[in-house]
Amino acid sequence: MDRRIERTRTAVVEAAVALAARGVPAMGMTEIATAAGVSRKAVYENFGSRDEVLRSATEWLLRDAVPSVEPRAAREPSVWVAVLAPVVAHMTRHRDYYRSVLSGPAGAAARDAVVDHAVTGLRAERARRSEPGAGDVATGVGDAGGPAGGVVAGAQDDGAAAAVRRDRFAVHGLVGMIADALLQRSDADLRGLFCELTEGLPALSPGC
Repeated sequence: MDRRIERTRTAVVEAAVALAARGVPAMGMTEIATAAGVSRKAVYENFGSRDEVLRSATEWLLRDAVPSVEPRAAREPSVWVAVLAPVVAHMTRHRDYYRSVLSGPAGAAARDAVVDHAVTGLRAERARRSEPGAGDVATGVGDAGGPAGGVVAGAQDDGAAAAVRRDRFAVHGLVGMIADALLQRSDADLRGLFCELTEGLPALSPGC
C-alpha cells in the first residue's frame, strides 16, 4: 500500500477510535475527517462509508485481543476460552469505544468485526493445537489420487464449513449478549458474564 494512503487510513482510524471513545454524538464522516486532519473526500476514497470506517477502527483495536501462546499446561484451557477470553478482556479495556459504536448506526459493522476476529482466532488456535475444525474452507480440490481423494477432500471441506458455521453461531450469541450487557451498564462485569454464559457447556469453556 502507498505510504501516503496508509498514513491517511491510519489517521482516519485513530480519529474514529478517539471520537467514539469520547462518545461524540452523531459522529459522521465530516467529524471524522476533521479529527483526522484530512478531507472528507479522502475519507470516502479510502473507506466508502462510516460503517467501513468503524469496522476498520474495530479491526485495528482488535490487534490486542490475541490468545496468549504458552507452553502446554497439564490442563490447557479450551480453544474457546483461549480465544474469547482475550476478546472479552479487550472489550472491557475499550468499553467506552464499544458502548458508543455498538449503540450507533455502525453497530452491526463493529459487531461483525469482533465476530470475524474471534472465528478466525478459533481456527488459528485449533490449527496450532492440531485439533479438528482448522481446515481451509476454501479448499475444494482432492489430492491427485483420483475420485476417492476428491470424495475425502469434499467431506473434509464440508466438515470445516460446518465447523465455521457452528463457530459463527456461538460467537454471534456470546458477543451479542456481552454487547447488550455493556450497552445496558457501563460498569458491566463482562468477564463474569462470559463465564456465566459458558458455564455448563464443557465443550466451550472447561477451565473458565
